[in-house]
Amino acid sequence: MIQLELAQLGHAASLATLHLSAGQLEFTARPELVLAQTQDDPQRLPVVIVDGAEVVGFFALSAGPHCDKYLSEPDPQAVALSALSVDSRQQGRGVGTAAMLALPAFLARPDVAATFPQARRVVLVVNGRNPAARRVYERAAFGVIGEREGPIGRQWVMAKSIW
Repeated sequence: MIQLELAQLGHAASLATLHLSAGQLEFTARPELVLAQTQDDPQRLPVVIVDGAEVVGFFALSAGPHCDKYLSEPDPQAVALSALSVDSRQQGRGVGTAAMLALPAFLARPDVAATFPQARRVVLVVNGRNPAARRVYERAAFGVIGEREGPIGRQWVMAKSIW
C-alpha cells in the first residue's frame, strides 16, 4: 500500500538508490539532492513515497516564493509540488497516481498542516514533452490551469483543490 511520509536525512541513502532513467532526469532532480536543499527551509517539506517498508519515490512541497514562481501571480493558498520521482522499476503500477491521490489527506495531517496552514490547492508544472507525467496528475484530479515557458521548454501549469 502506497503511503506518504515526511522525509528525513535518514532517507538519503534509500533515495540515492532510486533508479531514475535518463528520460526522467531530464524533467526532475535527484531526490537526495532535493532532500538536502529542503532541510533548513521552513517553507519546504520533503516527502517520501513508501510501498510497505520500501521507499519508491519522492517529491517536495513548497510555499512562498518556491510556489509563486509557478504562477502568474502569488497565491497564498497554494502549495507547490515539485521534483516528483518514482523509481523506474516501480513505474506502471500506479505508484505516482496513488501518491497524488493520498496528497489531500497527507496535507491535512497536523504536522504537515502546521507548515502549510493556508493550503487550499496544490499547483505544479509539467514539461510539455512529458505527457506521461501529465496523465499521472490528471488521474489524480489535477487540471491544466495555464501554460508557461520553462527552462527546458513549454510547461503545463496544473492544480488540484484539496478542500
